[in-house]
Amino acid sequence: MILNANAILRIIPLGGLGEIGMNCMALEVDGEILVIDCGVTFPRSDIGIDTYRPDLSWLEERQSSLRGLVLTHGHEDHIGAVPAFLERFDVPVWGPPYALELVKLRLEEYGFHAGSYDLRPSLPRRRFEAGRFEVEPIRVTHSIVDATALVVRTPAGTVVHTGDFKMDGAPDPEELTDEERFREVGDEGVRLLLSDSTNIDSPGTSGNEQAAVARLRELIDSAPARVVVGLFASNVLRLRTLGEIAASSGRKLILLGRSVVTHSRIGRDLGKLPWSSDLVLPPEQIPHTPRARQLILATGTQGERLAALWKLSSRTHPTVQLAEGDRVIFSSRVIPGNEPTVTQMANGFLRQGIQVCTATNYPGIHISGHAYRDEQARMIDLVRPRGFLPIHGTLLHLHRHAELARSRGVPEVTVLENGQVGELTHHTPFSRTEDHAHTGRIATWMGEDIPERVLQDRELLARVGIAFITVLADTRGRPVGPVSVTSRGVFDERRDGDLLREAARETLRTLREHAYPHERPTDEEIADLARLTTRRYLESSTGRRPVVLAQVIRVR
Repeated sequence: MILNANAILRIIPLGGLGEIGMNCMALEVDGEILVIDCGVTFPRSDIGIDTYRPDLSWLEERQSSLRGLVLTHGHEDHIGAVPAFLERFDVPVWGPPYALELVKLRLEEYGFHAGSYDLRPSLPRRRFEAGRFEVEPIRVTHSIVDATALVVRTPAGTVVHTGDFKMDGAPDPEELTDEERFREVGDEGVRLLLSDSTNIDSPGTSGNEQAAVARLRELIDSAPARVVVGLFASNVLRLRTLGEIAASSGRKLILLGRSVVTHSRIGRDLGKLPWSSDLVLPPEQIPHTPRARQLILATGTQGERLAALWKLSSRTHPTVQLAEGDRVIFSSRVIPGNEPTVTQMANGFLRQGIQVCTATNYPGIHISGHAYRDEQARMIDLVRPRGFLPIHGTLLHLHRHAELARSRGVPEVTVLENGQVGELTHHTPFSRTEDHAHTGRIATWMGEDIPERVLQDRELLARVGIAFITVLADTRGRPVGPVSVTSRGVFDERRDGDLLREAARETLRTLREHAYPHERPTDEEIADLARLTTRRYLESSTGRRPVVLAQVIRVR
C-alpha cells in the first residue's frame, strides 16, 4: 500500500463504543468505506424483542462508497446483524470460515438463500483487497475458534483492529494469538490501534484454558450422578475438552439447546470438533442410560427463559428432569445486568437438591475470552501505534483503556462513542472531529425490524396497562344498552369489578346526556367521548391513567 500524505482516514463507530455488544465500525478513506463487524446486542427486558441491531442508515446514504464487510469472528455481537446488512448492501463479506458458516445459518433462518451472497473466507496472514483497503487477518485467541484481528492498510497508514482477543494460552496451538506477526506489523509502523476494552478493569491476565479444563475434569470425575455443564455454545474449544472428559470418564454427552447442537455440528463439519460417532447420546436413550454416565451440555447461562438451563431449573424441560444428587456447573461468566435472573435460575436448582458450582464457590471453572489489563498492555507494546482508539465497551471502559494507552507511551489517544467521528492523516494527529454520523439501535423480532412507535406502545402498556370500552349505539348514535369496561394490567377484575361497573355506568350517563354539535354523531365522536369519560373516572377514582381504547357497535 502506497502512503499518501494528503489521504484522510475517518473512523466512524456505528455500534459497540459506549456499550457492550452490537459491534460495527466503519473506516473511510479516499471516498471509500470498509465496515468491520456487524453484530447485535440483546434486550434487558422482555417486551417481544429478540435483538437490537445497528441503525445502518448512515451507510445506506453512502451505498456507492461501500466496498465490503469484514468479520473478525463468529460471535453474535459481531455477526448477528449481517442478514440485515446484506438485505441492504450488495457487497462482499469476508470472514473466518467458522464465522461464515454461522452467517449462512442465520441467512437461511431468516429466509435468505446463502448462496446468493458474496461470502469470502479469510485466512490468517493471507492478504486481500477491498477497494482502497488491504486487509490481513491475524490469528487471536478468543472463546470461539477462528477468531482474528485485522491489519487494514490504507493510503493514510496502517490500522490494527484487535477484534476480541486474549494473549494467554489456548489448548489448540492453531488458536494461539500470533504475537510474532503483531510484533512484525508493529515494526512496519502502525498509525492507529483499535483494541478491545471489555476487561480493562480486570488486573493481571485472563488465565489459561487448560487450568479451567483441569478444574472441570475434577468436578465431573468426582460427581456421583448426572452432571450438567452450562456454557456458551460458541466455545468450541470448551466443547472439545468436555467431549474428551466425557470419553475418559465413561460418560455420554447430551446436547440441550439449539445453539449447542448448531455449534457442535459446524465444529465437526469444519474439523474443529473431533468427537467420536458414539459420544453423543440420542434423546430417546436418555431414560435408559444411568445418571452417572450422563454429561449434559446446556445453553442458557444468562437466565434466558426459553433456554435449556432455565427449563431444567424450573422442571419444565420436555426431555430431561434432574434429580437430587445431580451437579450443575456454570462454566461461563455472567454478563453484567443478568445477575438477578441467573441467581433465580441457580435457586431453582438448589430447591431440587442439586449442587450448583459457579466461579464464586469453585474458582477457575471458567476462563474469560477477553484480554485482562496486562494482556491489553502487551498488545499495545507489541504494536507500538502512534494513535489509539479503545473499542468494545461502555464509556467508562473506553476511558480506562485510554488511560492505559497513555501510560504505555502512545502519543495520540482519543475516545469516541457511537456516531462520533475520528480523523487522521499521515502527518496530523488522530482526533475527534465536529462531524456526527446518525446511529442508533433497531429492535428486531425473528429477523424483522420493529417500528419505534410499536416499541413505545409496548413500553407504555407495560407501565400503565389498558382498559377497553364497548358501546352499543343505534343508527342515530344513541346508546341502546349497557357500556362494557374491561381492563388488562390495570385492575384485578375479581376484586375491582365494582369500580369498572361504576366506570361503565358513568360513561353511559355521559353518552346519554351529551349534546353533540349535530344530530347523528360518528363512531369516532362517540368513541372519543367514551374514552375521555372512562379515563377521567378511573384517574379521579384511583390515580391511574391506563391506555383506554373504545369501540362502537351499531345495532338496528
